[in-house]
Amino acid sequence: MTAGAGAEGDALAAQASDLDLKAQVRGLVQAVADTQRLAEETQQRVRALEAELQELRASCGKGALDGWGPRFAAIYDAFTDRFRGSTAEVRAKLEGYLPDVRRLVGTGGVVDLGCGRGEWLTLLRDAGVPCSGVDANPRFVAAGRARGLDIELSDAIGHLQGLPPDSVDMVTAFHLIEHLGTEELLALLDAARRALRPGGCLLLETPNPANLVMAACDFYNDPTHRSPLPSALMEYLVSTQGFGDIEVRPLHPKLSPFTLYSGDGVSPQMYEVLSQLLWGPQDYAVLGYKRSNQDA
Repeated sequence: MTAGAGAEGDALAAQASDLDLKAQVRGLVQAVADTQRLAEETQQRVRALEAELQELRASCGKGALDGWGPRFAAIYDAFTDRFRGSTAEVRAKLEGYLPDVRRLVGTGGVVDLGCGRGEWLTLLRDAGVPCSGVDANPRFVAAGRARGLDIELSDAIGHLQGLPPDSVDMVTAFHLIEHLGTEELLALLDAARRALRPGGCLLLETPNPANLVMAACDFYNDPTHRSPLPSALMEYLVSTQGFGDIEVRPLHPKLSPFTLYSGDGVSPQMYEVLSQLLWGPQDYAVLGYKRSNQDA
């Protein structure tokens, strides 16, 4: 091979190498562009999902993240009518708390958490008691406001945290706590204690799992329920969050559909036990009072 032929071969090889390098660079540039486009598309999708999440929170409240969403929220009004009872029935049950209100409530008023259709707020307003409520369901809030009720669209914990400390006489929540996880429940108790004045009362009503029909069946009629809360557990949790003089009230027993006859072979004592397990109180309330600063 001549020197000229060798030089030409080296030039061709260099040219080929240069072309290969340029091809690799073009490939890398294309890969970077593809990666950048994918990153941008991913960011757009994340932003869309965040917007969707915010919309769900606004339309359904925090419960939308606990197994239900806008479809169930759309029928929740009718669901409440079917399984909670009529407003007249609920109001009749709530009237039993009015003596506590008259004993405890002054200018600090009552704050009702998860006020729903507003039966309790209406009852308090008609009794001349200062009161306000909070609910995460826009339909309930709009309907209550249309009836002149003071209701805020928000979650219960955030609402309590926004209130001035030591400013409220009574915080109530009817059939709300069974929708919460343990950490949320403790946060709610802590926020309620902060908002209540010393000596102020926290009143919580919830289904009673000591009633076997409630614990095994009726409780699960509401798919947004988390788990039944035994009264001993709630009494303990409330006591750990700065409340004292705690009272548990069994509520709303059913009449037994059976009559005991002497020939049935069931002793009166056994019949009483069965009656309590099957037809005893379907709900209970726990009441606790904020300890004074000196005792907290």
